[in-house]
Amino acid sequence: MLPVTIWMNMPSFYQDDLFRALATKVDLRVVYDHELTADRRQLGWKQGCSDYDFSVLRSNRKTYNAMCIAHSERDRMHIIGGLWAEPAFVAAVLTLGMAHAPFAIYAEAPNSGVSRSAARQALRSSIGRWIVRRAVGFLAVSHFADDYYGGVGCTPGQLYPFGYFRESPPPPRLAHETNGVDIVFVGQLIHRKGIDILLQAAGPVLAENPSVRVSLIGSGPDQELIAANLRSAGIADRVILEGPLPSARIHERLVRADLLILPSRWDGWGLVINEAFAAGIPVIASDQCGGADLICHGVNGYVFRSEDVGDLRACLGAFRSADRKQMRAAAVQTSSALSIPVVVDYLVACLEHMTGIRSERPIAPWQQVVAELRRLNDVPMSVPN
Repeated sequence: MLPVTIWMNMPSFYQDDLFRALATKVDLRVVYDHELTADRRQLGWKQGCSDYDFSVLRSNRKTYNAMCIAHSERDRMHIIGGLWAEPAFVAAVLTLGMAHAPFAIYAEAPNSGVSRSAARQALRSSIGRWIVRRAVGFLAVSHFADDYYGGVGCTPGQLYPFGYFRESPPPPRLAHETNGVDIVFVGQLIHRKGIDILLQAAGPVLAENPSVRVSLIGSGPDQELIAANLRSAGIADRVILEGPLPSARIHERLVRADLLILPSRWDGWGLVINEAFAAGIPVIASDQCGGADLICHGVNGYVFRSEDVGDLRACLGAFRSADRKQMRAAAVQTSSALSIPVVVDYLVACLEHMTGIRSERPIAPWQQVVAELRRLNDVPMSVPN
């Protein structure tokens, strides 16, 4: 079995499904930078999983501990999750690079909306180019990461499309048609998620169509402001603040919905898109969501220009006149390429290709499905995913 060490910031049930399955295919070890934070514990997250080997860096000598692990395990394949998130990970990568050990980076593109000093950007760029020259591969979370890492010297041969994945219950039977439209948003109630854009776009739709309802599932610092705006607009009875739901209940709520909207100003991926497809419902997402890579426009959902209220409203209109049964079928078909067994087989194939064990370069299964949906529905490449 291929020996693999994965470096992640902290234990997450979102990754447990992937790691649990991966441990049956490779000799897996996971190194966490730190233990669960208090806010994650309050949400019900657990401290790691007994189905795979893991450890947490010592808090008092974290950087030194990371360098020692990297040096002692230089004969293993390493995957560094979120390189810039933890200083200890940068130290580990530098150690691996100097030891000529095989390593890959698993990361999103940095959020372009986050300001950084010129000195910090220059340092990142310099270190980043050094790392790129030594990495055997990049598990790039969406096309945004492809573009970003390509811009710092990563060659196309080093890039392997990836995302975020978790196991979901089997897709439901296709629901019967209803006259109403239950639109849901799932996520934090914060400015970055674009809830204001959703409400502006949905306002006229709600006014003209009594059967349309919007539910906001989640919590956050903007909750009171959103509630006040809904009361002021007189639509508090049509836009429901459902509050947060435990992760285990998200699937059953999505199954009862007709459409998920993720109007984010920026999302490196947006795992709820996967969850919506697993529930058999289509998705409208902004073009600043990495997970929009999964959407075939007009087939399993729609992609709109971020912050363009009119474009989102047009997508809502298109959905209301579309064949919902066909869209649900396309959503389920997309979900089949996102299941943990399929993703793990693809990940192992990527690692084997990076290390020279496999000669044939693997193709991301979700890209194959989206391409097939395009072909079957005559969607031109000029139309966004």
